[in-house]
Amino acid sequence: MGPRRPPLSANTAMDAQPLYDFTPIVRMAALGVALALGPLAWVWLRHRGATPAFRLRALTLLTLFLTFDLVVFGAFTRLSDSGLGCPDWPGCYGNASPLGAKAEIHAEQSLRPGGPVTHGKAWVEMVHRYLATAVGVLITVMALASWFEARRGRATPSPWWATATLVWVCAQGAFGALTVTLKLYPAIVTLHLLGGIGLLALLAVQGELALPRPMVLDNGTRRLLLAVAALTLLQVSLGGWVSTNYAVLACSDFPTCQGAWWPEMDFRHGFTLLRDLGETRGGDFLPFAALTAIHYTHRLMAYAVLAALLWLAWRLHRSAQAAPRSAAFALVGIALWQLASGLGNVVLGWPLVAALAHTAGAAVLIALLACSWPPAPASLPTRRQQTAQPARPRDAVGCDARQTMSDTLATHPSTATSLPSRVRQFYVLTKPRVVQLIVFCAVIGMLLATPGLPDWRLALAATAGIWLVAAAAAAFNCLIEQQIDSRMARTSWRPTARGELTLTQTLIFSALLCAAGGALLYFWVNPLTMWLTLATFVGYAVIYTVVLKPMTPQNIVIGGASGAMPPVLGWAAIRGEVGPEALILCLIIFLWTPPHFWALALYRAEDYRRSGLPMLPITHGAEFTRLHVFLYTLVLFAATLLPFISGMSGWFYLVSAVLLGAGFIAYAWKLWREYSDQLARKTFRFSIWHLSLLFAALLVDHYLGLLL
Repeated sequence: MGPRRPPLSANTAMDAQPLYDFTPIVRMAALGVALALGPLAWVWLRHRGATPAFRLRALTLLTLFLTFDLVVFGAFTRLSDSGLGCPDWPGCYGNASPLGAKAEIHAEQSLRPGGPVTHGKAWVEMVHRYLATAVGVLITVMALASWFEARRGRATPSPWWATATLVWVCAQGAFGALTVTLKLYPAIVTLHLLGGIGLLALLAVQGELALPRPMVLDNGTRRLLLAVAALTLLQVSLGGWVSTNYAVLACSDFPTCQGAWWPEMDFRHGFTLLRDLGETRGGDFLPFAALTAIHYTHRLMAYAVLAALLWLAWRLHRSAQAAPRSAAFALVGIALWQLASGLGNVVLGWPLVAALAHTAGAAVLIALLACSWPPAPASLPTRRQQTAQPARPRDAVGCDARQTMSDTLATHPSTATSLPSRVRQFYVLTKPRVVQLIVFCAVIGMLLATPGLPDWRLALAATAGIWLVAAAAAAFNCLIEQQIDSRMARTSWRPTARGELTLTQTLIFSALLCAAGGALLYFWVNPLTMWLTLATFVGYAVIYTVVLKPMTPQNIVIGGASGAMPPVLGWAAIRGEVGPEALILCLIIFLWTPPHFWALALYRAEDYRRSGLPMLPITHGAEFTRLHVFLYTLVLFAATLLPFISGMSGWFYLVSAVLLGAGFIAYAWKLWREYSDQLARKTFRFSIWHLSLLFAALLVDHYLGLLL
C-alpha cells in the first residue's frame, strides 16, 4: 500500500524536458528582486527615521515572517502534490512562468489527467519558487547591510550570522532543485524541509540578538534548552519522513495503531534512507508495515518531546525575568497546538488544514527554541530565589524600589479567600461581557445558517462549547498580561493583576475550559467547528496576546481576525461547512474591531502609555488615530451593505444598516474634528450597540423573509 507514482511515459513532454534549463534564470532573478522590493520599501518607509541597526533588525524580522510563510507554502506545495507541477528547474518548461508553458502543460495534462503536471499545480510550484527567490534576495540585502554596519563599527549581531544565513539559503535552493529533478526523492524532500526550518532558526537567532537586551538564561536552563532543541529537531525530522513517505494514515486510530499497542512494523525498509518514493532499496513496493514503523516511531517520540517541552517550560517559568516566563507560556501553547493538530491528522483522515497547521507549529517551535538560546551569564537567580532575598533598597517613602505592590501580590496571593469569592474571581477571569458578545455573534451565525430554527440540542452544545473556549482564551489573556493589567486603571481590578489568583491556578483553569469546550464541540457538534474554535483560541491567546500586542500598533487590526470568527463558528456548527455568507459576517466584525477599540484607546491613552504597549494613539498620535477611526467606519459601512447586495438579507436589514452606519460615521466624524474624552467614550459605547443591533436586524430580517 506504499504510495508509488505511475511510471512516466517515454514520449511525454515531462520526460522530453531537460531537468535543468537555465534559459529563464535572468527573468527569475529579476522577478525575485521585484518581489523583494516591496518588503524592502516597506521597511525603509516605515522606519525611515530610525537608525540603520534598527532598520536591519526590522528587515530581519520581516524576512523571518516571510520565511515562515515560505515554509508553510512549501508544505502546501508538497501536500497538494504540486512538487512536480513544473518538472524542470529553475523555470517551468524553460519559461519564467506557466503562462509560457501552456502548450507543454496542456499536452502533459491531456495525456495523464490527474498526474503530477497540471496548470494549477504548475502555478503552485512556481509561486513557491518565486517566494523562495524573493527571500533569497532579502537575505542577500541583510548580509550586505550587516557587513556595511560592521565596517562602521555598529553591527549587532555579528555579520557572520547573516553571511551564514546567505550560504544556508543558497544550499536550500540547491536542495529545492534536487527535490524536483530527483522526482521527490524522500531523503532530499525531508532535508529540504529541515533546511527551511533551519533557515527560520538562523533568522530567529539574529532577531533575538539584535534586541537591546536579549533574553538571558542560566547555564542549567541553557543546557536543558539545547537538549530539548536537539530532541525536537529529531522529532521534526521524523515528521518530515512521515510526510514525504505519505505514512500519516498508516495508523488511523489513537492511542493504539491498527487496534494494537505494538502493531506489525518493518523498521529496516521503513528507515532505509537511500531509496525512491514508495519503493524499497531493491525497487519493490514498500510494504505497509514499513509505513507503520515510520508513523508509529514519530508518534512514540512525540510523547517524549511533549514531556521535554513541558519540563523546559516549567524551568523557564521559574526565571526571575519576564521574557523567559512569556516563552514558557508560548512553549506550552505550541506544544498543545502540535498535539491537537497531530491528533487531527490521524483521526480526521489527514485534512490539508490540520497537516499545514502541524507543519506551521513545528516551524514556530524550532524558531522559538532558537531565539531562546542567545547568551547567558554564569548564574542568574530564579524567581523563587529572587523572592526569598531578605533586603532590598527602598525609596524615600519606604517602598521597595524594585518591586511594586502588584508584583508582590502576584507572587504571594492571598489564601484566605472564601469559596464564593474564589468562584467569582474565576468568573471574572473569563471577561463575561466580552464573551457574551462573542457568543451572541456565534448564535446569530447559527440562526442564519438554516432557513428555520436549528436543532436545539446542536445549537446548545455549540453555544456551550464556543463559550467555554472563548472564556479559556480570556483567562489565558489575563494570565499573559498580568503585569500589564496591574499598571492600567482599567484592568488593575482583575484577579490576576491583584494577585488573588496564581499563575498556575489561572493556567489550569484556562486549560480545563479549553479542553472541555473542545471536547464538547468535537463529540456533540462536528470536528470542523472544534478546529476553527481552537484556531481562534490560538489566534487570540497566543498570536495576538503574546506576539502582536507588544510588537506592533497594528496588533488590533491583524489580531482582529480571531475576534471576527464567532459567526463563522456558529455557521460551521449548524452547516458543517463555512459558506460565503459566514465570511461576510466575519468581514463586518473584522472591520468593526479597529474603530471600536481605537475609540477606547484614545480616552485610555495614559493607561496604555504606562503599560508600555504600542497602541496606535501612543505610537502615531491621537489625530492620526482619530482619522483612522473615521476611515475605518467608512469601509465598515460599505461592508455592512454586503448582506443585502449578496441577497443574504432584505430591505429591513438594509434600512437598519444604513441608519446604524450613518450614526457610527457621524460619531467618528465628530471624534476626528472635535475630540474630547467624553465623545470617545460615547463612540466606544455606540460601537457596541452598532454591532449588536446590526446583527439583531440581520436576524429579524432573516425570519421576516420566511414569514412574508
